[in-house]
Amino acid sequence: MLFKKMLSTLILVTTLAGTHSAFAACSWWNRPPAKITIPSLAGTTSLSPAPIGQAMASQKISFYSGNAEIVYCATGDKWGMNLNVSGLESAGLPNVYKTTVEGVGIRIGFDKPLTGNWRGVEYPPFEYQTYPNWLYPFPEQVTIDYIRTGTAVGKGPISFNFSAQFQATGLTPINIVGTNLTTEVANNIYFSACEAQVKSLIVPMGKVASANIRNGNTQAQNFNLNVYCKGLRPTQPAPVKIYFQGATTSDGLLKLNDAGQSHVASGTAIELTNGKGTRLPFTPSKALNLDWQHSQPDAEVYHFAGQARYVPSGGEVKAGKADAVVSYVLVYN
Repeated sequence: MLFKKMLSTLILVTTLAGTHSAFAACSWWNRPPAKITIPSLAGTTSLSPAPIGQAMASQKISFYSGNAEIVYCATGDKWGMNLNVSGLESAGLPNVYKTTVEGVGIRIGFDKPLTGNWRGVEYPPFEYQTYPNWLYPFPEQVTIDYIRTGTAVGKGPISFNFSAQFQATGLTPINIVGTNLTTEVANNIYFSACEAQVKSLIVPMGKVASANIRNGNTQAQNFNLNVYCKGLRPTQPAPVKIYFQGATTSDGLLKLNDAGQSHVASGTAIELTNGKGTRLPFTPSKALNLDWQHSQPDAEVYHFAGQARYVPSGGEVKAGKADAVVSYVLVYN
């Protein structure tokens, strides 16, 4: 009886061992520490020109040199990374988070340089399937990209925390942690904002006789905009442009409000020109340069001068209300 009990026990152990080998998970070669802390960022990060959605600067920081790899994974196993950035919300771009500096977001990626099985900088979260006899390296470098998220770009300190997890089937995740990562964003290329001194400009057009409109004998009314651009001290004035938006005729005249209504004048529209007599543009591609005026301690000052007058637009000229509204768009950075 003793022999039979021992035999049963041996059979049971052998069965369990066989079951384990049939469901083998990934293993480590040179397992890294369970938690790795990212070193400090560079004290200053200087921005370079880039379109919205692209990197204005990047920092690459090495955090591990142990040459760790995942081995012995089976077909269908998984490996990948997750990421949590504390207190920062999405910037509306893939893998990019808002910061306290206007127009600057961060994107956090990981890399194992000069390794064929790592696919360049990877931005968590990501997950891939494994294949037998393949080696999957543990990352050694974090890349912090400073992404342009808007037209206006500011400057100042950025501070953030993050926690990333490197994981694979059957393995305890490795935590990669960045705590109080801080850098000063230096911006010498972008305005942080451009805005007109007066938000809403009213141009009194006066009363105009219908006969004068028919004869093209109307007086132009002048209007001016002073624009203040902050956050940049260029060695030469940076270009700032303007174009306009509104209901226009086919030849670029501004239509009257409620055109076609019985109480509104007809047969006329408003011609908008710059100081040189050129009609103002209503498309971004034809935006006009503003004239730089002077520097102030906290801003660059630009000026635009325009004129508005009634002109015939076709058909019979009839008296009535003749107001119109036009918006302007400043183009900078």
